[in-house]
Amino acid sequence: MTSLALVLLGTTAAAPAAAQRTAPDDGLPEVGDASVELSWPEVRALIEELTRFRLEGAAARARPPVDALVHSARLRLTLGDGVLLADGTIEVEVLREGWTVVPLFAEPVALRGVTGEGEPARIAAAADGGPGLLLREPGVHRLTVSYATAVDPRMGPKSVALPMPLAASVEATFVVDGRVEDVSAVGAVLVRSTPARAASGVEGPVTEHLLAVHAPRHFVLQFVARRPLTGARPIAVEPAPGTGTPGEAGASPPEPAPPSLPPRPARYRSTAAIDVAVEPAAVRVAAQLELAIHDAPLEELRLDPLPGWEIVKALVDGSDEPLRVEPVAEGLAVRFPYAIEERARITLWLERTNERRLERVEAPVLVVQGAYRQEGEIGFRLDSTIEGTPERSEGGAPADPAEVRLPAGAVAQFAFRFHKVPYVVGMSLRYHEPRAVLTAAVRRALVRVVATLDGKTVVDAAWQMLNSRHSYLAVTLPAGVEPWGAFLDGRPVQIGQRADRPQVALIALPRPERAPGVPEPFTVELIYYAKRDRFEDFADWTMALPRVDLPVAVLDVEAWLPPGIVYEPREGPLQLAAAVPELTVEDWRAGQFRDEATGRRGGEWDSRRLGNLEDLARGTLAARFELPREGTLLAWHGVIFDAGEGATLEVATRPSWFDDLAWWVTAVLLLVAGGLLALSLGAWAAGQRRRGAGLLAGAVAVGAAVTAGSFFVPVADAYAAFVGFAVAGIAVGATNLFRWIAARRPRAA
Repeated sequence: MTSLALVLLGTTAAAPAAAQRTAPDDGLPEVGDASVELSWPEVRALIEELTRFRLEGAAARARPPVDALVHSARLRLTLGDGVLLADGTIEVEVLREGWTVVPLFAEPVALRGVTGEGEPARIAAAADGGPGLLLREPGVHRLTVSYATAVDPRMGPKSVALPMPLAASVEATFVVDGRVEDVSAVGAVLVRSTPARAASGVEGPVTEHLLAVHAPRHFVLQFVARRPLTGARPIAVEPAPGTGTPGEAGASPPEPAPPSLPPRPARYRSTAAIDVAVEPAAVRVAAQLELAIHDAPLEELRLDPLPGWEIVKALVDGSDEPLRVEPVAEGLAVRFPYAIEERARITLWLERTNERRLERVEAPVLVVQGAYRQEGEIGFRLDSTIEGTPERSEGGAPADPAEVRLPAGAVAQFAFRFHKVPYVVGMSLRYHEPRAVLTAAVRRALVRVVATLDGKTVVDAAWQMLNSRHSYLAVTLPAGVEPWGAFLDGRPVQIGQRADRPQVALIALPRPERAPGVPEPFTVELIYYAKRDRFEDFADWTMALPRVDLPVAVLDVEAWLPPGIVYEPREGPLQLAAAVPELTVEDWRAGQFRDEATGRRGGEWDSRRLGNLEDLARGTLAARFELPREGTLLAWHGVIFDAGEGATLEVATRPSWFDDLAWWVTAVLLLVAGGLLALSLGAWAAGQRRRGAGLLAGAVAVGAAVTAGSFFVPVADAYAAFVGFAVAGIAVGATNLFRWIAARRPRAA
C-alpha cells in the first residue's frame, strides 16, 4: 500500500502546474476516514490517464497560437499596355509541421505566377476564399510573386485599387517615367521619390516612388497620366554601381553619359478623312488626321490658314482634353500636351455659317506643314432640303461613297479622294422649302364608353403610340367634361390644360431611350366623366369622341349602354362592327362579341384597358361609380383618321316592347296575307277568277306593307314568317284545286 501511494504521489507531482491548480470538483462526496481499495487494472488505467494528461499539457504549452506568419513583402509596380504590373518577393514562415495554407491576399487577384526556390509554388483557396500558399515544411520560405490589374489607358487622373499581400511589412516601389505625375496612395505613405537610372533602351527620366503600405486591404494607387498609356512597356532601371539593387544610391558616382548627337527633325505622313455636313443653318466639318511619325517625336502640328472657317474643337485620340489651337505667323499651330511618337490621330471640328445663303460650298483645305506626303478622302452629306451638284475638282477624283470611311461612321452622299495638296473640291447648292415631318403617330386607338340610364357617362380613351421627337399629346375633349386621370403605360401622370382652351388636355410623352429617332410603342390613357341627358324612348343619343393632334391608323369604339333599350346606330365615319344585347361584363372582357369580321384586334391590350376601367369603378381614383354588370354593347371600327379629325356616335333609341308589338302585328298581317293567298288560289281553282284576283291583290298589298315596315322597324324572323304563311297558302290553294278537279270528274254508274 505504501508503494502504491508513492507511485501516485510521483505521478501527481509530475503533472502540469495548471492541472495542479485546478480546483477540486465540489460534487465529490466526503468519505472521512474510510479507505478505498482498487484493483491493479484500475490503478494502471489511472496511471496511464495521469501520464497522458501530463504529456498533452506540455505539448499545449509549446504549440504556437498561429500556424504561419507572413513577415514582409517587397513589390515593384510598373505600367504596361493598359495594365499595372506588380512583381516582388514575399517572406513566409511556417511554425508547424504538416500541410498549412497561408493566406496571401484578402481579395481575388489576377496572379501571373508564384515561385519558391526556383519551382512553382502550390496555390490553394484559403478559408476566406482568397488565394493561399500551400506549404508543408516548417521554416522560412522566400517566394517570388507576380500579378496585375487593369488600368484605363487614356490620359487623365487615375485611381487603381491594387490588392496587397497580407504581410506585417509591405513596401511598394512605383517606377514611372515622364508620362506619370502626381503620385499618391490611399492606405500607404509616400516615403520618398528618387530619380533612377533607366536601363538601356528606356528613355528617361525615370522616378521611383517608395510607398510604405499600412492598409493592404484598402490600398489605392493614384496618379495623373499626361500621355496615353497605350503601348506602354514596363520600365527597367539599372542598379547603382556597387549595390546590386535597382534605384539605390551607390558608393561610386555613375559614369557620365556619352555626348548625344544633334536631334533629328520629325518626319511624318498625313492621311485625312474629312466629313462635310451641309445644313441650312451651318456647314459643319469633322476632319480626322492620321499621322505616321518617324525619326523624332512631334510636339505640335502646323496647318495652313483656314479662311472662313472657325475651329470649334481639336482632340487627340486617347484624351478628352481639348488641344490648344493658336494662330502663328504662317498659319495655325495645334499644341500637343506631350510629344507624340510613331502614330497619332487628331480630330478637328470646323464650322461656318450658312443660313441658306451659300450657293457654293468647298471642303476646307487642310495642308499639314512639314508632311512629306498628304492624301485622304472627302465626303459631303446634304440636308434633305438641300440639293447639291458636284463641280470640277482639282488634286483628286470622285470616289464611291460606299468605299469612303468618314469619322464617326458617317455615310457620304458624294465622295472624293485627293492625293496632293492644295486640292479643290466643291459643290453647288440649291435649296428647297422644308416641310414638317411626322414625329409621332397613333398605331391604334380604343375608346370605351360606359353610360347609365340617367345619363352619367365615363369615357376611357387609350392610344397606342410611336414617338420620336413629339413632346406632348394634345387631346381635345368634348365640351363640359371633367378629366379624372391620365396614365402612361399604366403609371399615373399629370394633365396640363391650356388657359385659352381649357378643353385641350396636354400629356407629356416619353422620348426614345435606345437611340435618337427610334420609336418605341407605349400607351397613353385618359379617363374623363360627362353628364349627358337621360336615355329617352324614340330619341337620338349622340356622343362626341376625343380628338388628338396626331394621325390615327385604327380607331375602335365600344359603347356599354343600359339594357332594356333597342339601339339603332346611325351611319357615320365609323362602321358598326358588333351589336350584342344583354352582354355581361365578364363576356365583354373575354371578347366573346368579337367575330371574324373584327379580327380580334389586340385582345390582350383591350382586356388590360377594361381592367383599368374596372379598377376605376372600384374607387382607385377620386371618383367612384358603379359599373353596370349587364348591358348592350355596340362596337364600331374605323381606319385612317387625320390629325384633329374627330368622330361622333349617333344612336336612335326605342323601347324593347315596341319591337315585340311590331313583331306580333307583323305576324298577324302575315297570317292575313297567307290566308288571302290561300283563298285566292282556291277561288282560281273554283273558276272564280275575278274573286281570286282580288284576294291575290289583297295578299300582295299586305305583304308589301309588312316588307316596307321592316325597313323602318326591323323585326326578327319577319321574312321567315312571311315565307311560312306563303307556303301554307299555297298548300291550301292546292287542296282546293284538287277538290275542284275531283268535283268536275264524272262519277261512275
